[in-house]
Amino acid sequence: MNHNDFFELIKRSELSGAYLLYGEERFVKDRAIKSCEFLIPTDMRAFNLTVLVDATMDMVFDACETLPLFADKRLVICHGLAAGIDNDALISYLRGMPESTVFLLDINGALQERSVLLKGFRSMGHDVLFSELSESDVMKWCMKTAAEQGVGLDRNTARTLVALVGTDMTSVSNELKKAIDMVGDGGVITPQTLSLCTVGNIEYQVFEMLDCFIAGKLADGMRALHAILEDEDEALGIAAFLESRFKLMLEGRRLMDGGLNQAAAAAKMEGSRFANNKACAAARKYSSEQLAEMVYKLANVGYNMMTGGIKASRVIEANMLSFRW
Repeated sequence: MNHNDFFELIKRSELSGAYLLYGEERFVKDRAIKSCEFLIPTDMRAFNLTVLVDATMDMVFDACETLPLFADKRLVICHGLAAGIDNDALISYLRGMPESTVFLLDINGALQERSVLLKGFRSMGHDVLFSELSESDVMKWCMKTAAEQGVGLDRNTARTLVALVGTDMTSVSNELKKAIDMVGDGGVITPQTLSLCTVGNIEYQVFEMLDCFIAGKLADGMRALHAILEDEDEALGIAAFLESRFKLMLEGRRLMDGGLNQAAAAAKMEGSRFANNKACAAARKYSSEQLAEMVYKLANVGYNMMTGGIKASRVIEANMLSFRW
């Protein structure tokens, strides 16, 4: 099952038996585990909630066999298993453990399909995959969370936040909280808000500037470029970020040249799926040779500055003007 199915079971108080929680999305998994704690009355958690770390079979057995005290259920949260534990024996035990116990096995990261643990829990229908959320799901979460805090956030601005931060929910949550705190109750988060308070606000401005160039709005692009290059101390950092954007486009272009369509190329690339989709869409307009030449020029901004005695900002401007948009 996926995380949505698991949250629905929690909501309906229908958890029973043992569950395997695995996958790359740590933030959502932690929220799910925390939500499970509320199945035990607050004043009874000290007696009916056990947290294990790198558990042995004896630790699992002792925790699960203990009967609940003044409550219907006992919750055992197990963060990882001890090295060398017999996974077959563990699965066999968990199939017949007391009905009064709910056991959550939290494993970091993904599991291979041939994993004994995954096969065992899957046969019980109790494997829960916490995969990286899609950009759309992250955007919906941001808008819902902002609304719950009495703050406005439209879809386009949420999309911009995801483009800047990626889909790692811990990072997204931290950056959204900063934006919410900045505008306050009843406020509205705008692109300008993000440019002031998110991680990498320079990156936000570079994204906006590149969008202008790619859309053929060269005058707007140059105005945006001049604005972000006002501080000469930032120029080399901006060159490095621009280089990373063009490298991403080049990677996408080469994958598409190899026969993949835009969606397949973006899916094959590492990092933010939103950024990858954006890069591949832009790369369709240019050849691999054009993009590779731009990557080379941007990588050598510092060298050209030192050997030619030219400001880094001027080298960047010349490179952007020379590109065949």
